[in-house]
Amino acid sequence: MVRTVSNEIMEMDGVVRIGRLQVFTDVVLGHGSHGTVVYRGSFDGRDVAVKRMLMEFYDIASHEVGLLQESDDHHNVIRYFCREQATGFLYIGLELCPASLQDVIERPASYPDLVQTGLDLPDVLRQITQGVRYLHSLKIVHRDLKPQNILVAMPRGRSVSRSLRLLISDFGLCKKLEDNQSSFRATTAHAAGTSGWRAPELLVDDDGPMSLASQHTESSEPAVVDPQTNRRATRAIDIFSLGCVFYYVLTRGSHPFDKNGKFMREANIVKGHFDLEELNRLGDYAFEADDLIRSMLSLDPRQRPDASAVLMHPFFWLPSDRLTFLCDVSDHFEFEPREPPSDSLLCLESVAERVMGPEMDFLRSLPRDFKDNLGKQRKYTGGRMLDLLRALRNKRNHYNDMPDHLKDNIGGLPEGYLNFWTYRFPSLLMSCHAVVVELDLTRNDRFRRYFVPPE
Repeated sequence: MVRTVSNEIMEMDGVVRIGRLQVFTDVVLGHGSHGTVVYRGSFDGRDVAVKRMLMEFYDIASHEVGLLQESDDHHNVIRYFCREQATGFLYIGLELCPASLQDVIERPASYPDLVQTGLDLPDVLRQITQGVRYLHSLKIVHRDLKPQNILVAMPRGRSVSRSLRLLISDFGLCKKLEDNQSSFRATTAHAAGTSGWRAPELLVDDDGPMSLASQHTESSEPAVVDPQTNRRATRAIDIFSLGCVFYYVLTRGSHPFDKNGKFMREANIVKGHFDLEELNRLGDYAFEADDLIRSMLSLDPRQRPDASAVLMHPFFWLPSDRLTFLCDVSDHFEFEPREPPSDSLLCLESVAERVMGPEMDFLRSLPRDFKDNLGKQRKYTGGRMLDLLRALRNKRNHYNDMPDHLKDNIGGLPEGYLNFWTYRFPSLLMSCHAVVVELDLTRNDRFRRYFVPPE
């Protein structure tokens, strides 16, 4: 049976046709707020997801479409195809994805095609952050980042990379910042975002400490008054939500603010009480993950990194880059004056206890056969960072001169050898990174490449 509803819409056997868009009303993919329903559909023969919204929310829908049209030219942002209007509804055609990040993390067995090769978790997080950085470059703040709003799709066409694609979706709560504006205001009553994933500055009262800090402290991001709200917030609210997503992905479904139960999540967010203990099971990159997520969840939004800084964090570095960086630190400080020690060398040595522990002797943490192979030509002082880094660098440079049994015990270059050191000194990389940043060496020729945002 075919029923013509108007000049522009036709229904037949559960299929609604509006212009070039077909909506399969018997295949519901999901539901949203205010009566929104997402159906499977087709646009010019291409499978799409169709978001149907009530016309009474036309302004909201048009706002979402406008942001989608502006931001969909990125492989980590959902692609927009079309908009149709008919019989009290607005229909938005979007890229169809088989699952959300929540689906893949919590029910991986239901999506064998997506997880058959295993999830590269750092790559998943890198892609999501690249999408956020792109939105922020367009002065778009998402305001509702969470696992349900991050979609997972197969690689496009003949892509050389076989990595899954992560796409940021659901732009209903996004805000576009006008020229020269990089923040807006939000009240508790109008707080954007989903319970448990919102930044603390969106939850506190107007006269709370966060509000006072915003009023009396200079910021590089000037306040902007949103017509519907009256509280300052910035792109940093997305970074906070992103930090929660990072923890969720790396722990396969946990939340950093769930201490004492999910019902305490928002209360813990307001107080800044998070628990990152489950990151310890990550092994080789647990310390770096903890350092990054801790900064993203900072109670003070001004202390959170921006999206570019997140992408430059050592958490995302390859093992080869991590090892080369440590060797570069060693090379740099070998040229610092020692008698008396320069301020820069003192800065490096100030992290020795953090790296080596209270015993302050890195040699005691090394296996005997490795220490015996360090060589008679050089003497090492166990309590000095300079000597620890020199030992790491020298044995890396002479790795092939070591006996086979020792190489087998240590592991290959670069990853095995790096892990040999970071297993014994988990804070080594981040401590050296902090020293380089503190001494403002990020523009130094030796270190510049580590502090350039990826393309």
